[in-house]
Amino acid sequence: MRNAVGLDISQKTFDAAVIANGRRKEAVFTNDINGFEKLKSWLDTFACDDFHVCMEATGNYFEDVADYLCLHYKVSVINPYKISEYGKSRFHRTKTDKQDAKLIAEYCHTAMPKDLPERKQINGSHYRLKRVLALCEQLKEQRTAQKNRLKAAKDDFVKQIHVGQIVHLTEQIKRVEAEIDNIVKQREEFETIVNRLKTVPSVGRLTAIILTNYLLSGDFKNANQFTAFAGLAPQKRESGTSVKGRSSLTRYGNRRLRSALFMPAMVALRRNYFPAFVQRLKAKGKPPMLIIGAIMRKLAVIAFHIYKTGEKFQPERYQPA
Repeated sequence: MRNAVGLDISQKTFDAAVIANGRRKEAVFTNDINGFEKLKSWLDTFACDDFHVCMEATGNYFEDVADYLCLHYKVSVINPYKISEYGKSRFHRTKTDKQDAKLIAEYCHTAMPKDLPERKQINGSHYRLKRVLALCEQLKEQRTAQKNRLKAAKDDFVKQIHVGQIVHLTEQIKRVEAEIDNIVKQREEFETIVNRLKTVPSVGRLTAIILTNYLLSGDFKNANQFTAFAGLAPQKRESGTSVKGRSSLTRYGNRRLRSALFMPAMVALRRNYFPAFVQRLKAKGKPPMLIIGAIMRKLAVIAFHIYKTGEKFQPERYQPA
């Protein structure tokens, strides 16, 4: 177990809970630089230099405090679903900011190291890339919603409005994607990693950029940590001889990263980029969606290896496996 700090963050304030050297304390701070400095001074009173700080990935309210604390401690940003499930396992029924901070601190105190990927401090250009990528995802979600409304529309005037919205959103998405490309080209580190990732079959430039963003965002010790972060670790539901549930992916991971790998995995399956790997899965009777999930995981593992080694994709290394 480790000395842990749990933060429950809102727009203007955040609750902090500490578990350190057998002591448990709570406090509230403002979500600004003044509050961050007061939190640091408060933590100094515990005489611990090995705090691990955990918080949930909720909106973007956590980012400033996370970046500040990265300068002093290990910081992990946890999927809210993980904290929710942990709370259920502890029969946690009370829902207040103070209690949520205590629950996050308990999770941080007891979690396995592999479940606490360390966040890196994000620099200016990386932060801008992250924000513009998020905007692109939001616009695409809005366009999908408009397309669904268009399908359901019965009135011609209503249809015209939806079509106009779709056209406008498509134009905005093109502008945003062009800006994403400019951000990457302006920084050599980004461009180098993206070009290496593009050598992976089925991985296009935008997918490579999204992978680069997430690979640079965390201090992942190995490929398993990265795939777990993406939510690409399979889970089984079996018990005795009567319960034989199908394997599926967990819901703990990053939805946007997982979504970015779905279409490349579909393309890899359709074009048979990993024949031996897919054939083994088919021979075991695995259904198509599970095979796609396995390819998504394989692509994430390959991306991690390319990022860590600085090598390009090597067909002889991955295709037979």
